[in-house]
Amino acid sequence: MIDLIKFFQPAYLFDVRPYTTGGTIRAMIIFFAIFLIIGLGLKIFEKFKKLEKFQSKILNKSAALFITLGAIGLGLTWIRYERVQLLSSRYWLIIWLIILIAWLYPIINYWFKTAPQAKKLSEEKKLFRKYLPNKK
Repeated sequence: MIDLIKFFQPAYLFDVRPYTTGGTIRAMIIFFAIFLIIGLGLKIFEKFKKLEKFQSKILNKSAALFITLGAIGLGLTWIRYERVQLLSSRYWLIIWLIILIAWLYPIINYWFKTAPQAKKLSEEKKLFRKYLPNKK
């Protein structure tokens, strides 16, 4: 079980050569690989599914988040596996988490604030175009 109080102690968090077990590396690889797979899946889904512009934008932003942070996470895992001093410290995972939260905020904001307005505008345009003459 992970002891969160111990994890956030400066001596533990900023250890330049943290001890890592094979199980930890395996768990990190699985976690970050899932991020990468989700991102690639979102990209593929967006490419083959006909979506509205605002839906496509949400998927592109989310895919970029998952692909980038998955790749960075796998890089951090490799660095940790190789036990590179300073770069394998645990605080990089905290920085990764902060980047995730900072990147997720605009996506969620767009999803719940801008996308509903864009959806409403799109529906109004469809209704308006319904009454226009079609090109032959």
